[in-house]
Amino acid sequence: MKKSALTFLFALAVSPLLVQCASQDELNQIHYQLRQLNKKVNELETVTIDNLQKRQASSASQMDQLYQEFLQFKSDLEETGHLNRRLTEQNKELENAFKSYAKTEEEKRAAELKRLEQDIVNKDRSIDDLAQQVKLQQDNLQAIQNARVEEAKRKADAAAKAAAAARAKAEAASKASSGVPAKIRADKTKKLFNNTSSSSPVATAPKPAATSQPTPQAARPETISKSSGNAGDLYQKGKYREAYRAFEELTRDQENSEAAINARYMMGECLFALKEYDQAILDYQNIITNNPTSSKAPGAMLRQGMAFEKLNDNDTARILYQKLIASYKESAEADQAQQLLDKI
Repeated sequence: MKKSALTFLFALAVSPLLVQCASQDELNQIHYQLRQLNKKVNELETVTIDNLQKRQASSASQMDQLYQEFLQFKSDLEETGHLNRRLTEQNKELENAFKSYAKTEEEKRAAELKRLEQDIVNKDRSIDDLAQQVKLQQDNLQAIQNARVEEAKRKADAAAKAAAAARAKAEAASKASSGVPAKIRADKTKKLFNNTSSSSPVATAPKPAATSQPTPQAARPETISKSSGNAGDLYQKGKYREAYRAFEELTRDQENSEAAINARYMMGECLFALKEYDQAILDYQNIITNNPTSSKAPGAMLRQGMAFEKLNDNDTARILYQKLIASYKESAEADQAQQLLDKI
């Protein structure tokens, strides 16, 4: 608008001059050009104002949009800050809970470790006590066995003295009756024989009193190996003394072989059948001591226990049965030992 007014005033100012200097057509032409110029100025002003308004409106819209985005961004930042604070608090709570849990678990582990250490100490003490008891039982068993051996030696010495006394008495009686020296021969049964055809006094060694226990069973057929030969035949025929000597020869010939171990076992069986339980125990012990992994070791320990039962020593028999069950628990002899142990 201001530009149009200025143009109009300019035209009025120059009009008199133009009138004086130009013709009417020229004036008309100038007026036309002025109108065109005003029209273009107006159009330019209108377009410029519209563009400015549009730009202002667009800028305002963009400003509003930016402001809304700013508000949204500010809201997001505030929410993020709130979430961060919550996460920080939760992290602190989790950290405190973890520390508390770790401390509790550490205390539990320490208590459990202390309990296990105490259990180990108690078990070690129990094992030491059991080892001492086992050693004491073994010492007692060895002492009992030694005592049995000494008793057997004592009985043998007593029997020898009785035989010597009987021989002396027989010689004295023979000299007194006929004046002829008597020839005396003593065997395992301590019998005395005169070399004359006439009858003469006979002396025998004292025999142990019979017990109420049943007669020992003979050895199982499978315990007599085929390599025993004549010794096995003698045993089957009940000639236990001769069989003992034959089995003893086998132990010398074959040394520590399986056949020698079987022969040693059968030597114990011969003495068991002869009711010489003290001596049988020694032959069985030879197998247990020198060949503990042999298949005959469980049987030897079982027969040792039975021999002590025959000697009315149930305490030692019980110890041997328990040791057999503990040492050879997978063997058939362990089952037999348990049955015998239940009957004591």
